[in-house]
Amino acid sequence: MPYNDKVAENKMVAEKCLHLKAYNAGVTRAYYAAFQHIKAYLIGTNFDYDSFLKKTNSTVERVYSHGTMQAAITTCLQAHGKNLTDIYKIRVLGNLYEKRRKADYDNGNIVEAELKDSLKDLYTVLTVVS
Repeated sequence: MPYNDKVAENKMVAEKCLHLKAYNAGVTRAYYAAFQHIKAYLIGTNFDYDSFLKKTNSTVERVYSHGTMQAAITTCLQAHGKNLTDIYKIRVLGNLYEKRRKADYDNGNIVEAELKDSLKDLYTVLTVVS
């Protein structure tokens, strides 16, 4: 399944989770929709992830790791002439990631407002990374 299809599917499920009150699952799907969208963009622009990892001394990280994705997309967007205001907006990926970790690994639950925030952050990523 192409990444764009995966992005659309995860976005649709995240939005549906809001109506189902399945907030933990929704936050996870919102994060993965953003992650896959960014990965597709990086691949589509022929971003040299290996060189990026070497330049940032992150050689122990895997290509497309969660820990390096925000820095990689920031670097790529700068190289493709995105304005700094838009590039700054990509910081929401960190918010998405932290909520996803909470939903998947913490004992507490995600609440409706957090899923709504994650959906808003997802829409930001989809808009900026284009």
